[in-house]
Amino acid sequence: MRIAYTADLHGNLDGYRALCEFAARHEAHAIIVGGDLLPHAIRRDDALTTQRTFVERDLAPLLRTFRSHHPTIAVYLLPGNDDWMAAYAAVEELAVEGLAYPLHERVYQLSDQLWLAGYACVPPTPFSIKDFERCDEGRTPPFSFDHALTSRGGVIRPLQRHEFEALPSIAEDLAMLAKRSDPRRTVYVCHTPPADTPLDLMSNRRHVGSRALRAFIEQHQPPLTLHGHIHEAPSLSGTYATQIGATWCVNPGRDQRCFHGVLIDLTGGAVRMEHTVYGVQPE
Repeated sequence: MRIAYTADLHGNLDGYRALCEFAARHEAHAIIVGGDLLPHAIRRDDALTTQRTFVERDLAPLLRTFRSHHPTIAVYLLPGNDDWMAAYAAVEELAVEGLAYPLHERVYQLSDQLWLAGYACVPPTPFSIKDFERCDEGRTPPFSFDHALTSRGGVIRPLQRHEFEALPSIAEDLAMLAKRSDPRRTVYVCHTPPADTPLDLMSNRRHVGSRALRAFIEQHQPPLTLHGHIHEAPSLSGTYATQIGATWCVNPGRDQRCFHGVLIDLTGGAVRMEHTVYGVQPE
């Protein structure tokens, strides 16, 4: 299985074009985008329109053209914390035409021995808590809810602390996801990176990944996990991939100046990776 992977395109159509060209050039079996698919849009009056319009006017035509030339390459799209749930519905509609498959809390069988599962939510951010954010292990950080918002129900409205705390935690959601396939034979695409790794390092040198996800990986040891969210982590840490036990974890990072993608080959129990900027990952 050969995967062309990136994350955090944030509605950059040139980035999507580069990803499609990258996948076609290397004869990938699948394209995966690991979160933050759509343009950054926070204004309540036009955010949903902005993100839906990108899918309908820009992304869908690109994927139609790509499918016409490369009908065997499947495309899987995971939302992230910058994507509104009500706008992601437009991404889910791409599956009707077979253009792309939604990944959040979905499981797909890639082969006789391999599954693919996705999870979009990240631990709460201090900026503006939105749809795809959850308590990590059941504890709510002391962040303000003055700018917390949700688009559940189809419109953007304020999100109250008690509503947020009533949602399942990342730990609870991952436990449910693990029941839907064999974790040791499943590639997990999670927008958040695992905590305390080179993949969740911010410019202030803080680690902000998910403790629940790290515990999940330590317990279940999937062959590969794919992440994003922290754009600068690879450039700060010097690596885009790390191991937790037997599991390889990847965050390609993002740089507006050039495309960041990873070509991943899974053969039996072996994982081989090459980054468009950082090169081959040492074994």
